Amino acid sequence: MNAAAEAIAHLVGSGWVSAAAHRSRDEAIPRPLVGAPDGLVDWVSAFASLSAPDDAVWFLSLADYDGQADDAFAWNAFETLSLEAAASEREAVRVREFWSAHVPILLCVRGHYAYLAVRADGAVVHGEEPEFEESTVVAESLAGFLASLGDESRDRHELVTRLVFGP
Repeated sequence: MNAAAEAIAHLVGSGWVSAAAHRSRDEAIPRPLVGAPDGLVDWVSAFASLSAPDDAVWFLSLADYDGQADDAFAWNAFETLSLEAAASEREAVRVREFWSAHVPILLCVRGHYAYLAVRADGAVVHGEEPEFEESTVVAESLAGFLASLGDESRDRHELVTRLVFGP
């Protein structure tokens, strides 16, 4: 079993709800994922939906990036919120630059807004309101992140444990 399948199986075993992917990985890659770090398109293609039991935390699927998903939050919702809150054009530029180098993979609305994203160099980062653009590295790579989700014996960043598996 590959790391993505192990991560999904562990999440489902922890109460998460998953729907099987009904799109082919070979379909056109949505614009936000063009040039994405290794493994990201494979990960978001591995499921149609993957969410915590309360639906307040979820991983984004391939359909989310091309606008085909029926979600209340767009894949780039936190970037949009930051742009709306930008007090100047200079701040808006800083927000755009940050998000052009980060692809959100998980959104959380449980208690507060938070996310996990894959940075352009492949690291997985965590950020939360009120300053979404202040982030913390939680895994050096997507592969390492997925392995930590699928294997409890591996080191998992405390922020990931709290965000994905609850307080």
